[in-house]
Amino acid sequence: MKRDAKYEALGLSPDASWEEVKRAFRQLARIYHPDVAGPDGARKFAEITEAYMTLKEITSGDRHAPSRHAPASFGESAGGGVEIKESFFRRLWRKLFSRKRARIDADAGEGEIPPVRARFIGSVISRAESEIQGILSRKGEFTARSRTDAVIRRLKSRHPAVVILALRQISIRSANGEMAEATIEHFRKNMPMSETLEQVLDVFSNSPRRGEFASAMLSHLHKFAERDALVLLNRIKRWKLSREYLKPFLSHGSPSVIAGALNCWPDEMDGRELPEISGLLVRDEEAILVPLLRLLKRRKHQDGTGRIGWLMREHPSPAVRVWASAIVRDQNLS
Repeated sequence: MKRDAKYEALGLSPDASWEEVKRAFRQLARIYHPDVAGPDGARKFAEITEAYMTLKEITSGDRHAPSRHAPASFGESAGGGVEIKESFFRRLWRKLFSRKRARIDADAGEGEIPPVRARFIGSVISRAESEIQGILSRKGEFTARSRTDAVIRRLKSRHPAVVILALRQISIRSANGEMAEATIEHFRKNMPMSETLEQVLDVFSNSPRRGEFASAMLSHLHKFAERDALVLLNRIKRWKLSREYLKPFLSHGSPSVIAGALNCWPDEMDGRELPEISGLLVRDEEAILVPLLRLLKRRKHQDGTGRIGWLMREHPSPAVRVWASAIVRDQNLS
């Protein structure tokens, strides 16, 4: 039954307000409640109850206009809505039909409901409304759980398009707990795709697990294109992670990536780092040598190989010769 048909079941036009929906449901429920109309009214009561439930679900927060994005009918949305609806009706009918039905007091007059019975029907309707609200609340939790399960399942897919779809459904708010663990585990095993790299980095920007996430990414760094490697390097710099996260960039194939890592390097270096850094002096690229020499000058590096002196005299780049000369002059290595 489509949304317009739900309004029709309550005797309303599709532009009826939420207050009109509630008023129509209460009026019809008093007429067709099985305790009033007997078993013959059960089907009609079920119809107006379902219509009311559906309109309650798809009505927007202001209770005046139906949501344009609401599902066509209650129970058709993903995540098991049909089961929720059936469970509700089973409970409702068990409650209604378990009571012994009494005939309307003839003395009350045709079409009138005794006050006691009217109060009883009113209480049943109120309880039904409360139960509907509880079901919709649980349905929201169930839908969130289903969405998490779907994303985790898609992250395990071998099809790139399915993985991209899953990654695009992860938000900053949802990147915690199981979702974060599944995402990190995915990137431990799989190289990130350019299409989703920046989005996933954004998701983990404020996560306490961003270091763990960065480590998973770095395990594939040697296969990163230059642009993607620079994107990851820039994010690690912004996250202020330790120099241990910078070291893998020194062995990347792109001079620009190596230069970027050197530009991010702290001035303080221990004895274990210095050989790795100074080992880059064998490179000839200006893009690498300029930031490297600048870093070594700040570190007051002692060159025991004569490489810096050779760079000062022989390298074709004026910038390289200037920085090499500065180190030689400061350390009197000529």
